[in-house]
Amino acid sequence: MKKGVSILISTYNGKEKLPATLEALSQLKTNQIPGVELILVDNASTDGTAAYTQEKWNTLGYPFPLLILEETKPGKLNAQEKGFAHAAYEYVITCDDDNSFFSDYLEVGYLLMEQNPQIGVLGGQGIAVSTIPIPDWFSEYAYNFACAPQAPQTGEVRPIRNVVYGAGMWVRMKGYQKAKENGFEFILASRTGKSLATGGEDSELCWALRFLGYEVWYAEELKFYHHIPAQRLTESYRHRLLEGMQANGPLGNIYIRVNKGEFPDRVHNFWIKELVYTLLYTLQFPFNKAIKNKKREWKRIQINLRYFLKERSQYDEKVNGLLLYKNSCQKHPISL
Repeated sequence: MKKGVSILISTYNGKEKLPATLEALSQLKTNQIPGVELILVDNASTDGTAAYTQEKWNTLGYPFPLLILEETKPGKLNAQEKGFAHAAYEYVITCDDDNSFFSDYLEVGYLLMEQNPQIGVLGGQGIAVSTIPIPDWFSEYAYNFACAPQAPQTGEVRPIRNVVYGAGMWVRMKGYQKAKENGFEFILASRTGKSLATGGEDSELCWALRFLGYEVWYAEELKFYHHIPAQRLTESYRHRLLEGMQANGPLGNIYIRVNKGEFPDRVHNFWIKELVYTLLYTLQFPFNKAIKNKKREWKRIQINLRYFLKERSQYDEKVNGLLLYKNSCQKHPISL
């Protein structure tokens, strides 16, 4: 792929949020970047997002090429995959439609990616802004809103965490394409419409490239504003957001366990074992003093129980698919 950066926005009815995002993108410093493009994937919008984006970008002076794509199948992951398939450059940044990058976002990230070929995924730091005061409880949940540092300093995010959030995330396309060649497929639920299920489009990419031998980094110099509307700064929304993240828990944990080598090359009736383990844990957790929020833990358990009963053998198929991918990565590793 060509040297440069593709900025990817996947949006559903984002017309009202996009002005600040596009204005910030138009002010990015690009002198040190060989090539830059903006890709907007309109994910089944009904508010005229595509036409507005074209008009707004023209008004801003058309700072660099804009490619508008349409993805009629709902789901952020579907839109993101379409954008990746059309990216012209070696690095892709996933920019949410409510993000405003600082002006040096491209230059800082590009230099880090160029100087460190072992980086497969690079994350930055979102900074919450809103039309109302940020609630006191927000700092405890800032990472869940993609508004927190992801490591103590610039460098690999381990051992603090395994992945970075998708807002403002850099992806090395050489790694992404190699993952696809090795048979990687997303297995987690992605956000669709008003659903807050999340995980597939960011954490799975991190794991996919880690299995190939890449590192996942965070850069404290990479900053962006995350515009959060008042209706998302309520305890009710926070509760729904956490539930959406927990919905992927059963499969999300599999990445960690596969990475540790806890399974054979193939599992059989594994969902039954997981269900039994969860039932036993259900009886034990009320007496675990280390769990401070029993109500939240009980909700997570309920989600897991429903998941195993609903998915059954499909759960085993997804686990086996991930095991096959890991084995393929070991046989066909990336050349850094």
